[in-house]
Amino acid sequence: MLVLAGCGPTDTSKAEPEKPAAPVTHDTSEVFQSAKSIFYSLPSPMELSTLIKSAGGEFRKDLLHDPNKANTYQSTQKRALALGLYGADLSYSSVYNMQGEAVKFLAASKRLGETIGIQEAFSANLIERANNNMGNRDSMFSIMTEMYWQTNSQLKEENRDQLALIVMSGGWAEGLYIGCNAINNDDPQPEIEMRMAEQMFASKQLEEMFQFYDDDPMVSDVHAMFQPTFDLFNSLTIIEAERSIDKDEESGQHTIGGQSEISFGSDDMEKLTLIANELRSKIVEP
Repeated sequence: MLVLAGCGPTDTSKAEPEKPAAPVTHDTSEVFQSAKSIFYSLPSPMELSTLIKSAGGEFRKDLLHDPNKANTYQSTQKRALALGLYGADLSYSSVYNMQGEAVKFLAASKRLGETIGIQEAFSANLIERANNNMGNRDSMFSIMTEMYWQTNSQLKEENRDQLALIVMSGGWAEGLYIGCNAINNDDPQPEIEMRMAEQMFASKQLEEMFQFYDDDPMVSDVHAMFQPTFDLFNSLTIIEAERSIDKDEESGQHTIGGQSEISFGSDDMEKLTLIANELRSKIVEP
């Protein structure tokens, strides 16, 4: 969902690539593994959109950020957040076969990526594959995952893990925003609400990564933006279900059952929606 991809010509006269700031040195091996865990547990817009469609939800163009505003972001921090955000919007558009919208988000992502010195995800081959598979959900997910990890790899090699974290957080925030606002309050979809509640696990991992890099001013500033979201997820409780042991009389095998649940009610959903909306508003501010 955090794909960093692009297509079409770019007006490089408007924005020159910024030189990377002096990196803060960290032992990032464990953090990189945590990043993988977060990525694969994020609310994929493709998965989320499938749930929305199965519940009768229609494509909500009004939820997506205007791709024409990509050039309004001047700081590295804002460009990285917007890059993650546009990647999520690209995924959402692709699921609904909105090729016209998806192409715009690809172009916006490319412009932003180039301004902060990211080129690895913009190879001609990947861009061509993305353009040729806009209507194929599985292919697009595979392509965007590849693009994401190429970008992450480039930033890691250049000791810019902090920037990768900010891009990731922007996509995660947009996933929350789309998921919360796609729910029909008059006819709630429990499966979507639970998918949102399950983000408490990704939230905890993301918060730990922010804490790891808090000596970087750019990261600490973004961390402060996300703290209300982290606080809400930290307030949720997990209800441990009683374990049960069932025996199959024919095979004689025993099965241990029982599943933990997250305590997440309608009030929690309302709070999460409010916080997700406020966070998104801060992210899209120029």
